[in-house]
Amino acid sequence: MATSIRLQRTGRKRQVSFRIVVTDVNEQRDGPAIETLGIYNPRTQPSIVRLDAAASLNWLYEGAQPTDTVISIFRKTGVWQKFQAGETADSLEETVITLGPPAGEQKTSTRAAVAAVAQKLRAVEVAAARQVAEQAAKEAEKKAEKEAKAAADEVVEEVVAEAEEVADEAVEEVVAEAEEAAGEVVEEVVAEAEEAADEVVEEVVAEAEEVADEVVEEIVAEAEEAADEVVEEVVAEAEEAADEVVEEVVAEAEEAADEVVEEVVAEAEEAADEAVEEVVAEAEEAADEQSDKKD
Repeated sequence: MATSIRLQRTGRKRQVSFRIVVTDVNEQRDGPAIETLGIYNPRTQPSIVRLDAAASLNWLYEGAQPTDTVISIFRKTGVWQKFQAGETADSLEETVITLGPPAGEQKTSTRAAVAAVAQKLRAVEVAAARQVAEQAAKEAEKKAEKEAKAAADEVVEEVVAEAEEVADEAVEEVVAEAEEAAGEVVEEVVAEAEEAADEVVEEVVAEAEEVADEVVEEIVAEAEEAADEVVEEVVAEAEEAADEVVEEVVAEAEEAADEVVEEVVAEAEEAADEAVEEVVAEAEEAADEQSDKKD
């Protein structure tokens, strides 16, 4: 089952906070969580984070994919660095990590503080307007109770409307200024993050090139060594084959010479036998002739 680690919104409007949860990627955004790893409250200065680091590491090693915001939280707590270093939950000094101000010293964020001040200001202005209207109504009641009451109601409504309008304008201005300031902070953070990312990329590229050079040198050295061994083996095999050829040629030459000698000897013996036979025949013939002459 593919899982993700993300933020799940909780709390009422203008009092929002988040849970850090593990969910099935196929579930809807508000679907049930498999496990809650911690909480994240961005409304305080600084933000409050309470994280089960051991469980977070275990889910990361099981393949759960965190969102960018969760990765940022993991970096602040050191969990992401331990995951990238291959450290397990046993190496943690604290299994539950808490970041942010202690209880009683928590300050709300700028936007929340502005909204709270504006709400109090509106309440004060409304109360003051009501008090003025009521006082005017009491003074007018002496002359004409009905007219005074009507006038008081009109005054109250006008004052309340004006107070609400003024409060809304004040809130909008403060919120706009806060958003502008937040935008500048975000731009600075993004610029710093991009600069840090560039430095990391340069370091990784340099290390990769150095490793590649070392690998190439090792491969070349191994290739040269292997080539020398192959050359030595080929030379040895060639010399051995040459020795075998020489031995065969010498053996064949000796065998051919023996055959030639045997043939020459046989022919010589045969010629000698024929010569002897001729001499004997001639001698016998001569002897017979001499014998005939004597008779």
